[in-house]
Amino acid sequence: MEYTEVNSKLWTKDFLLVNSITFLAMTAITTQMGTLPLYVTALGGSKAVAGSIVGILGISALFFRLPIGILLDRYGRRLLLTIGLGILFLDFALLNVLQTLLMLFCLRLIQGIGNSIQATSAATMAADLIPKEQLSVGLGYFSIAQAVPGAIGPLLGLAVVEAYGFEALFRVALLLTSVAFALSFFLSTESPRTLFFGEKPKTKGGATEALSVMKNRGVIFPSLIMFLICFANSGVIAFIAQFAIEKKISGAGYYFTVMTVVTVLIRFLFPQMLKRVNQTFLICGSILSISAAFGMLAYADDLVHLLLAAVLYGIGFASLLPVMNTIVLQSISDQERGRAIAIFSAALDVAYGGGAMLWGVIASLYGFQVMYLFCGGFGLAALFAYLLFDGKKKQMS
Repeated sequence: MEYTEVNSKLWTKDFLLVNSITFLAMTAITTQMGTLPLYVTALGGSKAVAGSIVGILGISALFFRLPIGILLDRYGRRLLLTIGLGILFLDFALLNVLQTLLMLFCLRLIQGIGNSIQATSAATMAADLIPKEQLSVGLGYFSIAQAVPGAIGPLLGLAVVEAYGFEALFRVALLLTSVAFALSFFLSTESPRTLFFGEKPKTKGGATEALSVMKNRGVIFPSLIMFLICFANSGVIAFIAQFAIEKKISGAGYYFTVMTVVTVLIRFLFPQMLKRVNQTFLICGSILSISAAFGMLAYADDLVHLLLAAVLYGIGFASLLPVMNTIVLQSISDQERGRAIAIFSAALDVAYGGGAMLWGVIASLYGFQVMYLFCGGFGLAALFAYLLFDGKKKQMS
């Protein structure tokens, strides 16, 4: 399989387009993260039902990410990216029309499929476009486009719902997705070569190759660490609005604003941090910062503590994600990128999906304080997983 050479410059036209498409699509998705539980309640559903509807988006990724990764390595990135964005466009259009709990569940499932396709395609294309000597730095910048929507999307969603209602929320998501869909046609880079050039894929059995990637510790351990972190954070994203209402804290949406600002600042400082801070210290410090954020949320009873938790989480996650992603890409060959990124991304999707389901049940049974303490425990489990991985890596070197 032949790959096109990427420009030695980082900020090429295609890299900017991929970042823009990712930002728009993920913002459309995340506008629903804080508002969907409120929408489910308005339709007569319980907290557990809300968790299931929020979470099915991630669970669907469990079944689609890896096949998508195989297709990306065989047939290319751009076509699949456009298909994924097209599915999201149709899904958001139907959300404006079909307004029952059953249809909402089904459309969230379809949305998960579309998001899996576009997100995996965009991340793989970004990895292709970043020069190898700038991999960590490039992924740090690309992860801004991935992470910032998780911060501003829920804030935007809450603001739209409060001012204009839920139908306006879905129209905003439709607009964002339509722009991303249109931008995908301006991408000029396609690697590897596709069947449109009359070439048959040269890879062997996709399932066998996928299993070989899954046995790679450099792929599995970073994916596990991010799974644990995102599993815990799903409880924050899905239920922060209801938590604030229960605690009578006004201005909870500023949690996402503060986290956004901190995330962006850390990502721009990231190249210097990589030069000056030991990687093990950086990873452990990031995970501890995230765990402390969950612990603080458990006992937050005013806006100050809520925002301090946002600062701690933003510092930790902004540093952790690009480092884990870099470890994955440095552990595999160029021809395995699609599958490796699919596995890494699926870990995040399933974490957010499964986490929302579990935390909805725990919050219903024990309350939000216990739920966030459990979230902190998952953060500490991620730290243990990294120390185990780091120890095994040192033994092999």
